[in-house]
Amino acid sequence: MSAGRVFAALAVIAAGMLAAGLLISRTVRTLHNDGLFNSTAPSLLHPGPAAAPNHQARHGRMPRHAPVTRLRRAPRHGRPTRHPTAAPVKLVRQRPGAKRSGGLLGLGELKVVLVAALEIAAGVALIAMLGALLVLRRFRRRSRRPYGLYELHLSTHDQAKPQDLEDMVESIANIVRAWPADRVRHGQPYLALELICSGGPRTGGGQELEWSINVRCEPITVAALDGAISAAYPDVRLGRVHGEQPRPRAGGLREPGYLMRFRKERSFVYSLIADGEEQASSPLEQIARSQIAAGAPSIVRFQLTPTPSFFEELARRLYRRHENKLVRQERWGLPEGGLWSTFNRAEMRAAERTQNRSLFWLETVVAADSREVCKTVAAAVQSRRGENRLHRRWMIIRQRLYRRRFPRALGPLVPSFRSLVSAAEVAHLLELPSARMKGVPVRRVTIPRIPAPPEVGRGRRTRTELHTPADRGTNGHALGPAPRLAPEGERHT
Repeated sequence: MSAGRVFAALAVIAAGMLAAGLLISRTVRTLHNDGLFNSTAPSLLHPGPAAAPNHQARHGRMPRHAPVTRLRRAPRHGRPTRHPTAAPVKLVRQRPGAKRSGGLLGLGELKVVLVAALEIAAGVALIAMLGALLVLRRFRRRSRRPYGLYELHLSTHDQAKPQDLEDMVESIANIVRAWPADRVRHGQPYLALELICSGGPRTGGGQELEWSINVRCEPITVAALDGAISAAYPDVRLGRVHGEQPRPRAGGLREPGYLMRFRKERSFVYSLIADGEEQASSPLEQIARSQIAAGAPSIVRFQLTPTPSFFEELARRLYRRHENKLVRQERWGLPEGGLWSTFNRAEMRAAERTQNRSLFWLETVVAADSREVCKTVAAAVQSRRGENRLHRRWMIIRQRLYRRRFPRALGPLVPSFRSLVSAAEVAHLLELPSARMKGVPVRRVTIPRIPAPPEVGRGRRTRTELHTPADRGTNGHALGPAPRLAPEGERHT
């Protein structure tokens, strides 16, 4: 946010607080004038007639030992002399059905309450209008946010440790996750890993397929993602082969003929990975083999959208609630094993690995031109399972809608809680295939990423003419320019 916008927002907040203070003070003064805050006024709950004033209230309190002076009788034929005294206070009793005067701008109490209700309703309507504007802005940004499809060039040494993979996914989550203020205004961008199996017609008949891994992301995050991936896979490059700038793939995706979507079958507390699967091969290898074996173009997309940070606290709370539920099953005499059950302990041990890690909304999509090809590829996607598994989502009515959304990779507006996955599950699910994967036509970069040391400068080769006797012909003329290497300090390896 720029400095001008921050100053404008602070000015609006200050003006709103000043206006609220003025209105509150004016309302309190009006209610005080009406007698609502007067302690000597009759009770609002038990109104009654005011008591008649006594002698002390009329003439004041008389001293205890004050001298008493007797008035002399006036003469019979003369008028008595009268001393001027204060006029008695005349109290006017208000009728029970009469309206009390005063109030805000001369209105009654009921009208003051109505004015306050209208002000509250106007404030709520203003907040609702601002919320609707934010929602419309996020929808517009969601459909117009620029993305690029970059090919991930594999190498012949694609081996990474499990902890390095989890660190890589955590770094990717921090790169893609937007700041809270930007997330409220513009929404949250996503990251998608797409397994594309495509090709052209073969000369002898059929199709010549080629398999590749691609990353769909914002262009401004490509360099950072390349650095995060190279931390686990040093020789893998994103969108480039050597030292050039990353470039997206040419062309775009078309609308598929059939589409399948997947999510977790059980609650997200249960993990997709099981104990003892650290030494197993990558799930992407089996998916790649099934795509090639299908003999038709197909795409498998794993779309990841980072969740806000407070979802980690929600995951811990749900995990703790499930654990307490198992403990109560032991104490209440239910026919359940609780935490002493071997089955429950295995599930909770696998679920413990998913805690205290970044969370994502996972949208898994399989697209192809026919239903049979989708079913073949989906069987490989659902093959790897632990205490939980990917379950197919039926889309009888929304099939056409998600087919139109597929080229732009637009996910659902409101994701399901069963789509939540942790960084540990993503690291296990999206581990890159190693060089042992056979039978899949995939391009690999054989040149390792070995940067030149900083003391070696970059230079260019120059060519000069050397007129030595060995370079001259029989007629005494030079044969041509002889090459001369750059000095030793300017060589580049």
